[in-house]
Amino acid sequence: MLNRVEFTDEENKQIRNKISDSNYSSESWSDDDIANIKVKIKGHYLSEQKNTCPYCRQKIKSNHGRYWDIEHIIPRSSVPNFMFEPLNLCMSCVDCNSAKSDKKVTSSRAKQKYPKNCSCYLIIHPHFDEYYDNILVIKEGFYYVALKKKGEKTIEVCKLNRFYEFSEFGASVQDDDRIFLLSEQLKKVESEVLKKEIRRNIAELAIRGAV
Repeated sequence: MLNRVEFTDEENKQIRNKISDSNYSSESWSDDDIANIKVKIKGHYLSEQKNTCPYCRQKIKSNHGRYWDIEHIIPRSSVPNFMFEPLNLCMSCVDCNSAKSDKKVTSSRAKQKYPKNCSCYLIIHPHFDEYYDNILVIKEGFYYVALKKKGEKTIEVCKLNRFYEFSEFGASVQDDDRIFLLSEQLKKVESEVLKKEIRRNIAELAIRGAV
Protein backbone atom coordinates (compact mmCIF):
# COMPACT_ATOMS: atom_id res chain seq x y z
CA MET A 1 0.00 0.00 0.00
CA LEU A 2 1.12 3.55 -0.72
CA ASN A 3 1.58 6.83 1.08
CA ARG A 4 -0.38 9.43 -0.81
CA VAL A 5 1.06 12.58 -2.34
CA GLU A 6 0.68 15.72 -0.22
CA PHE A 7 -0.02 18.98 -2.04
CA THR A 8 1.01 22.38 -0.67
CA ASP A 9 -1.61 25.03 0.12
CA GLU A 10 -0.72 26.81 -3.10
CA GLU A 11 -1.03 23.61 -5.12
CA ASN A 12 -4.38 22.80 -3.50
CA LYS A 13 -5.60 26.28 -4.41
CA GLN A 14 -4.43 25.73 -7.98
CA ILE A 15 -6.32 22.42 -8.10
CA ARG A 16 -9.51 23.94 -6.68
CA ASN A 17 -9.38 26.71 -9.27
CA LYS A 18 -8.96 24.17 -12.03
CA ILE A 19 -11.89 22.02 -10.88
CA SER A 20 -14.17 25.05 -10.47
CA ASP A 21 -13.44 26.29 -13.98
CA SER A 22 -16.57 26.24 -16.15
CA ASN A 23 -14.69 24.34 -18.86
CA TYR A 24 -13.36 21.68 -16.50
CA SER A 25 -13.62 18.09 -17.75
CA SER A 26 -11.56 14.92 -17.94
CA GLU A 27 -9.73 16.54 -20.87
CA SER A 28 -8.41 19.25 -18.54
CA TRP A 29 -5.69 16.80 -17.56
CA SER A 30 -3.84 17.88 -20.72
CA ASP A 31 -3.86 21.59 -19.80
CA ASP A 32 -0.43 23.21 -19.60
CA ASP A 33 -1.24 25.11 -16.40
CA ILE A 34 -1.20 21.95 -14.27
CA ALA A 35 2.16 20.68 -15.53
CA ASN A 36 3.76 21.35 -12.14
CA ILE A 37 1.10 19.27 -10.39
CA LYS A 38 1.74 16.34 -12.70
CA VAL A 39 5.50 16.58 -12.15
CA LYS A 40 4.94 16.38 -8.40
CA ILE A 41 2.56 13.42 -8.70
CA LYS A 42 4.98 11.52 -10.90
CA GLY A 43 8.00 12.21 -8.70
CA HIS A 44 6.21 11.24 -5.51
CA TYR A 45 4.72 7.97 -6.69
CA LEU A 46 7.75 6.72 -8.62
CA SER A 47 9.74 7.16 -5.42
CA GLU A 48 6.99 5.72 -3.22
CA GLN A 49 6.54 2.72 -5.50
CA LYS A 50 10.28 2.25 -6.02
CA ASN A 51 9.70 2.32 -9.78
CA THR A 52 7.43 -0.73 -9.54
CA CYS A 53 4.10 -0.95 -11.37
CA PRO A 54 1.29 -1.60 -8.84
CA TYR A 55 -0.52 -3.96 -11.21
CA CYS A 56 2.11 -6.15 -12.90
CA ARG A 57 4.84 -5.58 -10.27
CA GLN A 58 7.49 -5.07 -12.93
CA LYS A 59 10.33 -2.83 -11.81
CA ILE A 60 11.28 -0.30 -14.48
CA LYS A 61 14.38 1.67 -13.53
CA SER A 62 13.84 4.43 -16.07
CA ASN A 63 11.72 7.45 -15.11
CA HIS A 64 11.15 8.31 -18.75
CA GLY A 65 7.58 9.08 -19.78
CA ARG A 66 7.69 6.39 -22.45
CA TYR A 67 7.60 3.78 -19.68
CA TRP A 68 5.26 5.38 -17.12
CA ASP A 69 1.79 6.91 -17.01
CA ILE A 70 0.12 8.77 -14.17
CA GLU A 71 -2.64 6.36 -13.27
CA HIS A 72 -6.14 7.41 -12.24
CA ILE A 73 -7.45 4.33 -10.47
CA ILE A 74 -11.05 5.40 -10.98
CA PRO A 75 -10.75 6.69 -14.56
CA ARG A 76 -10.94 10.46 -14.86
CA SER A 77 -13.34 10.00 -17.77
CA SER A 78 -15.77 8.41 -15.30
CA VAL A 79 -15.40 10.90 -12.44
CA PRO A 80 -13.45 14.06 -13.33
CA ASN A 81 -13.79 15.28 -9.73
CA PHE A 82 -11.37 12.56 -8.60
CA MET A 83 -8.70 13.62 -11.09
CA PHE A 84 -6.46 15.17 -8.41
CA GLU A 85 -7.54 13.02 -5.46
CA PRO A 86 -4.27 11.67 -3.98
CA LEU A 87 -5.87 8.31 -3.15
CA ASN A 88 -6.89 7.94 -6.79
CA LEU A 89 -3.36 8.46 -8.08
CA CYS A 90 -0.29 6.33 -8.62
CA MET A 91 2.11 5.50 -11.44
CA SER A 92 1.59 2.49 -13.69
CA CYS A 93 3.54 1.08 -16.60
CA VAL A 94 2.26 2.10 -20.02
CA ASP A 95 1.10 -1.42 -20.87
CA CYS A 96 -1.03 -1.83 -17.74
CA ASN A 97 -2.42 1.69 -18.05
CA SER A 98 -3.36 1.12 -21.69
CA ALA A 99 -5.00 -2.22 -20.94
CA LYS A 100 -6.93 -0.84 -17.97
CA SER A 101 -7.96 2.29 -19.89
CA ASP A 102 -11.37 3.51 -18.67
CA LYS A 103 -12.74 0.11 -17.64
CA LYS A 104 -15.07 -0.08 -14.65
CA VAL A 105 -13.08 -0.72 -11.46
CA THR A 106 -15.52 0.18 -8.68
CA SER A 107 -19.05 -0.61 -7.63
CA SER A 108 -19.37 2.82 -6.01
CA ARG A 109 -21.41 5.54 -7.68
CA ALA A 110 -19.75 8.32 -5.67
CA LYS A 111 -19.05 11.51 -7.59
CA GLN A 112 -17.95 13.90 -4.84
CA LYS A 113 -16.52 11.95 -1.89
CA TYR A 114 -13.86 9.43 -2.80
CA PRO A 115 -14.76 5.84 -1.75
CA LYS A 116 -12.16 4.61 0.76
CA ASN A 117 -13.48 1.14 1.50
CA CYS A 118 -11.46 -1.48 -0.38
CA SER A 119 -14.61 -3.57 -0.80
CA CYS A 120 -15.90 -0.91 -3.22
CA TYR A 121 -13.23 -1.84 -5.76
CA LEU A 122 -13.31 -4.68 -8.27
CA ILE A 123 -9.53 -4.67 -8.79
CA ILE A 124 -6.58 -4.34 -6.44
CA HIS A 125 -6.43 -0.74 -5.21
CA PRO A 126 -2.77 0.31 -4.74
CA HIS A 127 -3.65 2.42 -1.69
CA PHE A 128 -6.03 0.03 0.07
CA ASP A 129 -5.19 -3.58 -0.83
CA GLU A 130 -2.30 -5.94 -0.18
CA TYR A 131 -1.25 -7.10 -3.63
CA TYR A 132 0.10 -10.51 -2.69
CA ASP A 133 -3.08 -11.43 -0.81
CA ASN A 134 -4.83 -11.33 -4.17
CA ILE A 135 -2.31 -12.40 -6.81
CA LEU A 136 0.51 -14.91 -6.91
CA VAL A 137 3.24 -13.65 -9.24
CA ILE A 138 4.82 -16.62 -10.98
CA LYS A 139 7.07 -14.38 -13.08
CA GLU A 140 6.80 -10.60 -13.36
CA GLY A 141 5.59 -9.53 -16.76
CA PHE A 142 4.84 -13.12 -17.82
CA TYR A 143 2.49 -15.13 -15.63
CA TYR A 144 0.10 -14.36 -12.77
CA VAL A 145 -2.30 -16.55 -10.78
CA ALA A 146 -5.36 -15.13 -9.04
CA LEU A 147 -5.77 -16.00 -5.36
CA LYS A 148 -9.04 -14.10 -4.91
CA LYS A 149 -11.78 -12.59 -7.07
CA LYS A 150 -10.14 -9.18 -6.90
CA GLY A 151 -6.89 -10.67 -8.18
CA GLU A 152 -8.76 -12.39 -11.00
CA LYS A 153 -10.38 -9.11 -12.02
CA THR A 154 -7.05 -7.27 -11.89
CA ILE A 155 -5.44 -9.87 -14.16
CA GLU A 156 -8.36 -9.50 -16.57
CA VAL A 157 -8.63 -5.69 -16.55
CA CYS A 158 -4.88 -5.05 -16.85
CA LYS A 159 -4.27 -8.06 -19.12
CA LEU A 160 -1.43 -9.19 -16.89
CA ASN A 161 -0.94 -12.43 -18.80
CA ARG A 162 -0.61 -10.44 -22.03
CA PHE A 163 2.78 -11.98 -22.82
CA TYR A 164 1.06 -15.22 -23.77
CA GLU A 165 -1.80 -13.46 -25.53
CA PHE A 166 0.54 -11.66 -27.91
CA SER A 167 3.25 -14.32 -28.25
CA GLU A 168 3.61 -16.49 -31.33
CA PHE A 169 3.64 -19.67 -29.26
CA GLY A 170 1.01 -22.31 -29.93
CA ALA A 171 -1.47 -23.12 -27.18
CA SER A 172 0.30 -26.36 -26.21
CA VAL A 173 3.67 -24.62 -25.89
CA GLN A 174 2.09 -21.87 -23.78
CA ASP A 175 0.55 -24.45 -21.44
CA ASP A 176 3.80 -26.42 -21.16
CA ASP A 177 5.68 -23.24 -20.33
CA ARG A 178 3.12 -22.27 -17.70
CA ILE A 179 3.25 -25.72 -16.10
CA PHE A 180 7.04 -25.42 -15.89
CA LEU A 181 6.84 -21.98 -14.26
CA LEU A 182 4.19 -23.16 -11.82
CA SER A 183 6.25 -26.23 -10.92
CA GLU A 184 9.28 -24.06 -10.20
CA GLN A 185 7.15 -21.78 -8.02
CA LEU A 186 5.71 -24.79 -6.17
CA LYS A 187 9.21 -25.64 -4.94
CA LYS A 188 9.66 -22.17 -3.48
CA VAL A 189 6.44 -21.42 -1.63
CA GLU A 190 5.82 -22.63 1.92
CA SER A 191 2.17 -21.72 2.35
CA GLU A 192 -0.14 -24.72 1.94
CA VAL A 193 -2.83 -22.40 0.61
CA LEU A 194 -0.52 -21.23 -2.18
CA LYS A 195 0.67 -24.77 -2.88
CA LYS A 196 -2.94 -25.89 -3.27
CA GLU A 197 -3.71 -23.06 -5.69
CA ILE A 198 -0.59 -23.79 -7.76
CA ARG A 199 -1.42 -27.50 -7.93
CA ARG A 200 -4.96 -26.65 -9.03
CA ASN A 201 -3.61 -24.50 -11.86
CA ILE A 202 -1.14 -27.19 -12.93
CA ALA A 203 -3.96 -29.76 -12.99
CA GLU A 204 -6.19 -27.49 -15.09
CA LEU A 205 -3.42 -26.89 -17.62
CA ALA A 206 -2.52 -30.59 -17.78
CA ILE A 207 -6.15 -31.62 -18.34
CA ARG A 208 -6.57 -28.99 -21.04
CA GLY A 209 -3.45 -30.23 -22.80
CA ALA A 210 -4.66 -33.82 -22.70
CA VAL A 211 -7.99 -33.09 -24.35
